[in-house]
Amino acid sequence: MAVYNRTGAKPASKPMAFDLEIKEPPPTLILLINPDNLDIKFAHKTNEARVRWVDYDDSAYILQTHHDELDTLSASGKTAMFYSDKGITNIDATKSLAYENLQQLLAVFKNNGLNYNRRNPRYSVIESVGRVLITYDGYIYRGSFETLTINETAENPFSLDFSYDFKITEIMDMGTLLYNQFFTQGQG
Repeated sequence: MAVYNRTGAKPASKPMAFDLEIKEPPPTLILLINPDNLDIKFAHKTNEARVRWVDYDDSAYILQTHHDELDTLSASGKTAMFYSDKGITNIDATKSLAYENLQQLLAVFKNNGLNYNRRNPRYSVIESVGRVLITYDGYIYRGSFETLTINETAENPFSLDFSYDFKITEIMDMGTLLYNQFFTQGQG
C-alpha cells in the first residue's frame, strides 16, 4: 500500500523487471507501471541463392540461405504520476519515485549490457558485452535495446510517455527453467 500512496498507481500483478548480465550489475529494476502495449515482431528473411560451384569437375550447385532476423519486442506506456511530499507535481518531479524509476530505465538503456574496465579513473574501456534481461509474464527475454523514446504530452501533465524497441536474442520460458532445475538437481 505504501508504493500505491507514493506513485498514484497500484502495484502491477505481473511486474516487468530489467536486469543486466554484467559483472557487477545494479539492483533489478521493476517498472512501477507495466507498458500499455507490448508487441513481439518476427521478421522472416527470405534471402536464398543458388550458386554454381567454381570447380568445373563437380557440377553441383550450392544453396545459400540466411537465418531469420532477430525478434523485436516493442513496448510503450507511461510512467507513474510524479508524486512528491507536496502532492502531484511537475515542479518537484525529479524528487518523485516515478521519475527515479524512469531514470533507472534510462540507465539500463544507456548501459545496454556493457562491462566497463574502470581501472583508469580518467576513462573507461569496454571490456566485454553482456545482455539485458527483461522478465515479464513467465518469460525471460535476453537481448539489447535498440531505441528508447521519452515524451511529455499535454494530455498527461504529471507523467511521461515512453516507448522502446528491444532486439531479442533468446526467449526462455520460466516454467520450463524451473521444471528443469527441479528435476535435474539430484542427477549428476
